Amino acid sequence: MTKKSISKLPQQIANELTPELILKRLHSFEGRVAEFLSDFSGSMPFVYFHALWFTLWVLINHGVFKAFIQPFDPFPYGLLTMVVSLEAIFLATFVLINQNRQALVDEFRELEEEKEQEEEEREQEELEEEVEDIQQDLDDIKSAMQFIQEKISSIEKFPAPQNGNGDEKK
Repeated sequence: MTKKSISKLPQQIANELTPELILKRLHSFEGRVAEFLSDFSGSMPFVYFHALWFTLWVLINHGVFKAFIQPFDPFPYGLLTMVVSLEAIFLATFVLINQNRQALVDEFRELEEEKEQEEEEREQEELEEEVEDIQQDLDDIKSAMQFIQEKISSIEKFPAPQNGNGDEKK
């Protein structure tokens, strides 16, 4: 999430954006219930349940099962309409809660990625410093070798005086 998208989150959430607090909010009881209900309402068993429920409701209130249960919501099914309307309100609320949870999950992942990226950058900087130190050490060694080679060359240019038999004087 960018800073723009963070401003879209509720102000209370945006003020407490630390990974620990985000995880706490994600694992709250209300959040888990909302996630479960949203997941269930977006499934085929939910559709089958409602198809069965509406079918039974209409059949019961047309008197098909009059021997077992008396009709309680005559056509145009005002009670059914009210129950379905309330269900829609609650389902919409659960979906919105789930979307907010997903925004928190995304924000948590982004914060974790930023933390990892900062750690990688820090490690990269440390490695670069170590490489610079090694390069400096190599330069020092190269300078020392040049110095030694110059000394050897200067010694070779001026050979030690020899005595008459070819041996060096001591």
